[in-house]
Amino acid sequence: MRTAISRARWVLLEGMVLTLAACGSEANNDSSVASSTSASSNASNTMASSANSSTSSVSSATGTADTTNGSSTSSGTDGAVNTSTGTGGGTSGTASTGAGGASTETAVTTSSTGDTGTGCSVGPWPATEPASPGPFGVITEENVGPLAGEGGDGEPVAFTLFRPEELGQNGLCHPVITWGNGTGSSPSLYGVLLRHLASHGFVVIASNSPNVASGDPPPMVAGVSWVIEQNDDPTSPLYRQIDVQHVGATGHSQGGFATSVAGGDDQVTTIAPLCGAAAQRNLHGPALLLCGGMDEVVPCSTVQNAFNATDDQPVMLANYLTADHADWVTFRGTELSPVETAVVAWMRVHLMDDTSLRPWFYGASCGLCTDSAWEISQKLMDE
Repeated sequence: MRTAISRARWVLLEGMVLTLAACGSEANNDSSVASSTSASSNASNTMASSANSSTSSVSSATGTADTTNGSSTSSGTDGAVNTSTGTGGGTSGTASTGAGGASTETAVTTSSTGDTGTGCSVGPWPATEPASPGPFGVITEENVGPLAGEGGDGEPVAFTLFRPEELGQNGLCHPVITWGNGTGSSPSLYGVLLRHLASHGFVVIASNSPNVASGDPPPMVAGVSWVIEQNDDPTSPLYRQIDVQHVGATGHSQGGFATSVAGGDDQVTTIAPLCGAAAQRNLHGPALLLCGGMDEVVPCSTVQNAFNATDDQPVMLANYLTADHADWVTFRGTELSPVETAVVAWMRVHLMDDTSLRPWFYGASCGLCTDSAWEISQKLMDE
């Protein structure tokens, strides 16, 4: 397996101001995630620290947390406050609020228990524009779920849950998405995307680990298992509100490689890794492999290997030509980047049966295929 980043190039990359992590090596087989973890653990994490300061202006993704006994409070410069409590699917907290006319959630003091007695139903969701906020208010619950993976000190860490405030309000079960961070990062760095997904009705479980490719079981898989367990727990807000048949995985950089690993778990039905993917020959559903044409950390040629190895499921390699390793991430404001919007649309198609968005991806003349901003390759996606 040849290394995607030479030693001389590595030294150059360490000086990049907006580099989240150098996530590794070309993925010629399923073991490439372990190699990517080794490479990425030595990478510069300047971007993560830069983003922590810049993102404090966005209520949906920002703030500094003070966590004690499962509770946390965060505040941003726009006056936003986000408080959430509870562990193990227990009491949920308040949603964040903000000023300035941005898309924010409405503060609440209680949440639906989800125990309707009859549960929810699995079925097609109403069509919604993926770039626009969905119809749900959003609650963020920090430090929930099992301890899994590795924290910065090598000890296992819990999860952050992004979910609709009122579960089951349309009678439909909520699909699950498991998220993987880039090296040295946390879910808050990607909060705009993760809260946006929750506003559309997804229950998003995000490992707090800065090294999501480490751990047995992998933390992204452990998060899914926990959410499904909560669906059977009468004391959980998620009780009888989860669509256990539709589970997606997505993540960035090292989290992209970890997403490929999660795709081999039979609970996961679709994946959409960003800026990092490994060959996974045991997928249980379609794959959207996203890369950036300007990415010098994990170039599209690396992600191409994962595309080449997939021949029994629909798969798209989507190169956003002007994106580098991290500039697609929304650090300021609430408007999603085109790459983030594509992830939302993909998950709506494959987890919510939103057929209105299927033409974005399927067919030789698909929406992304005919958009000059993208370079697209497809397999088994004729219709």
